[in-house]
Amino acid sequence: MLCSFCMVLGFYCHAKNYYVKTNGIQGLPGSSWSWASPDLQGTIDKAASGDVVYVAAGVYYGGFIMKDGVNVLGGYTANNSNPTERYEFGDTEPSHHSVLDGEGKQRVLTQILPFSTPTVWEGFSIQNGNPAVSFKKGSIIYSQNGDNKIIGILYKYQTETGSGKMIGTTEIWKQWGGYENKIEDLDLLPNQTAAKTNISGSENSLKIFTELGQNSVDFSTVDYSGNGNYAAYWCDTATTGGYDNWYLPAPGELQEVYEANLKNVMEAVGKNLKYPFWTSGQTGNSLAWAYCFGSGYCHPALKYVTYNVSAIHDFNAPAQPDGIYFVGGGVFLNANGTLRKCIVMNNTSSSKGGGVYVAKDGQIEDCTVEGNSAPEGKEIYYEVVSDLETTRSSAFNIYPNPAHAGDKITIDNLNAGTYN
Repeated sequence: MLCSFCMVLGFYCHAKNYYVKTNGIQGLPGSSWSWASPDLQGTIDKAASGDVVYVAAGVYYGGFIMKDGVNVLGGYTANNSNPTERYEFGDTEPSHHSVLDGEGKQRVLTQILPFSTPTVWEGFSIQNGNPAVSFKKGSIIYSQNGDNKIIGILYKYQTETGSGKMIGTTEIWKQWGGYENKIEDLDLLPNQTAAKTNISGSENSLKIFTELGQNSVDFSTVDYSGNGNYAAYWCDTATTGGYDNWYLPAPGELQEVYEANLKNVMEAVGKNLKYPFWTSGQTGNSLAWAYCFGSGYCHPALKYVTYNVSAIHDFNAPAQPDGIYFVGGGVFLNANGTLRKCIVMNNTSSSKGGGVYVAKDGQIEDCTVEGNSAPEGKEIYYEVVSDLETTRSSAFNIYPNPAHAGDKITIDNLNAGTYN
């Protein structure tokens, strides 16, 4: 059965539309069904907040990353004379579905961070998701502290050894430090070629820290007092996510990040790539090397200039990764992310939420979620985030458990036990 579908929400009125179909031609702009692209993720990546991606019926393989404010709607007939013609939700003909398929080796749909703009994925069949962790370039790394915070992105990884390097998601604006003070033990990098081949960030940072200690001239203060406000010191003293030994990357290491082509992932986790980042390379007593991710350009700058700083850390794959890597076999939703009129079936999680894992304030509307598997919440698992405090030391239970926004909950401190 066919229907004509037109969004009436004002949110979509001035949006730019993109079109994706399985038999589209690679390289086309996706500006109409005739010019549709076959690359669903690539189309999402180039769309901006407020844009809409229309997806024709067909099967799309892979793990897809949601983008803040980019609404993605499935089930279209790809009729160029009637672009909004769409199969009705609930149509039982498989060829009328827009299917997202994880092929049994990855989560199908992921919202990495809470969104600032309400974002909808609607009209999809989501199947065969299984977030068995296989680390690779671009993998998101979570905290070792069990708080489920994203702390890094792998930009370098060897499957054979399980080792690599990650760039931290936390960043801060700092001066390079040591203006008019050449770090004597630190090699001078006289040109961009020399800078981009230097990957000795850990050693560089140690040499800077050893000479400058906890103090460096801060030109942002009236009396230029030494207060430790410099890039290598901030990296060296960071303990993000339970990791210590972070360091200020060498220019060649940021070049490796750039060449790993992780711009979309880095922006998705909130990194600001519009401005230069300090590196641990110097050219003399007054200049050090800064790196621009927008162009892959490395340039010298005065050491007292305030630029962005992001630390690097070695990474070794844990023998048993934290459960957050495995939750949400089919979908991982976060705040302001909505799954609407979707069928979520035949997905598996070895942790929580075989079909869907819903972090705080994610939404599921008019969906069919069945036939999924997980030890906890085989169909849907709602993350419970509570500031509940009690003055009593006795155990108590809260149910329904899991609960989600809008539920009425019962607190029972009479009978100990676990409710799932």
